[in-house]
Amino acid sequence: MSRSFLLPLLLLAPLRPAAAQSAAPAALDTLSLALVAPPAPATAPEPAETAAPAGLTAQPWYRPHHLLLQTAAGQGLITAGVGYTTLRGRVDIDVLAGYVPSRYSITPMGIFTGKAGYSPWTLPVAQGRWQVRPFTVGALVSHTASQGLNNSRDGKYEKGYYWWSSRTRIGGFVGGKVSRVIGRTRYGHPRTLGAYYELGTNDLYLSSIFTNLGGLGVHEILTLGFGVKFDL
Repeated sequence: MSRSFLLPLLLLAPLRPAAAQSAAPAALDTLSLALVAPPAPATAPEPAETAAPAGLTAQPWYRPHHLLLQTAAGQGLITAGVGYTTLRGRVDIDVLAGYVPSRYSITPMGIFTGKAGYSPWTLPVAQGRWQVRPFTVGALVSHTASQGLNNSRDGKYEKGYYWWSSRTRIGGFVGGKVSRVIGRTRYGHPRTLGAYYELGTNDLYLSSIFTNLGGLGVHEILTLGFGVKFDL
């Protein structure tokens, strides 16, 4: 019985080294292919989405960037308008329409104003939840539409008596704004709701104080207005 048990073992013994020898070349071939084969091309990472730059290029030119509601500043008792922001948020260009009822004037007046303001600094406050523009300087042109205003050439005065237009004013202003960040626009910019003020004057007021030295105080040629601005 012991011989019949050992005989299969003696027959299988020569086969084991052969199996090991056949496995070794297979492993070497796999290693050689790995060394010779060119590396797989690296997959380019997908570009991350970036926010559109600030300014008119961020959205179609005909779509306003913000809405305004204002009172006083020589632009109407109640004034509303739209505006655009450019130059990385430093320049605002606004168009407004205002109204003065007859109880506050000699005649009802509609006032249309175009203005541009430059704000060199925007300061984040409270970890960016608030924004402060401490200084803004700008210029404006306004036109008053009213049948009760006299034209400078209406025949009531001799030519050249009044050199200025009774309807069109050119002026300048300084101001500031405090805004609360309330989200982001569809273009990735911070959406803010802010309150601002404007302290200004115009060509007629400046002419009056220089031609009547001592007759008018500085406070009498200044206009003060307040408003709110909402980013779309």
